[in-house]
Amino acid sequence: MGKSFHDQLVTTRDSKHSKDHLFFELWSQGKLTKKQTAVYCAQHYHYVSEYLNWMAYEASQIPFRDVKAYLFENLGDEENPDDRHLDMLKDYVAATGLSRDSVEDSVVLAGTEGLQNWGWRLVYQTPWQAAVAGMFVGLESQFLDICKKIVPALHKHYGFAPGDRQIRFFEEHVRADEIHGAKGFVIVEKYCNTPELQSLALRTVEAATVRRWRYMNGIYWYALHGKEDDTPSLQA
Repeated sequence: MGKSFHDQLVTTRDSKHSKDHLFFELWSQGKLTKKQTAVYCAQHYHYVSEYLNWMAYEASQIPFRDVKAYLFENLGDEENPDDRHLDMLKDYVAATGLSRDSVEDSVVLAGTEGLQNWGWRLVYQTPWQAAVAGMFVGLESQFLDICKKIVPALHKHYGFAPGDRQIRFFEEHVRADEIHGAKGFVIVEKYCNTPELQSLALRTVEAATVRRWRYMNGIYWYALHGKEDDTPSLQA
């Protein structure tokens, strides 16, 4: 008996899951400086700023109320005026010794810009069923496992106590993304209801994981080696 569509989605996502990237391996072992971890947060800020716009665009286009409700619920959590998730990121960056303003002012790395641009092509040019598969499964559902890897390291190696306000961005995503991730899978499985849509959804999830991995490559090279891109240099 072949794999279920759900299992195929998970396998496709996990084949290039960013939690396995060297940057997160180093972070989980306490081998990055706090300022190097802040580089990730700044790039995540630039990426998520656009992800929220993709969700708003899809919510304006999709005719099904359950999908709209999920998108608006997700947006509401992210943009909660009492404690925006993007402001949580800034609080962590400030706790590393950098200024909150440095997040918005930071360079948008080539891999980050590539992910941003790919996301807009996704929502504009791809059938919405496959687009939300790329967003919910290929991108968003990864973050739960990433945070599960990071949070213990923040406690063990970086001096933050469980429940510290400065790391609530990561701790709260462990709780919230269990729920959001499950709902995202349900929607994708419900509306990718033909072999053609399922095949397209799987290809889109795969493409999403590749773009996120390239984005992580850029963060790694910039945070650890100061390289903004992969321009070759002439060796003396």
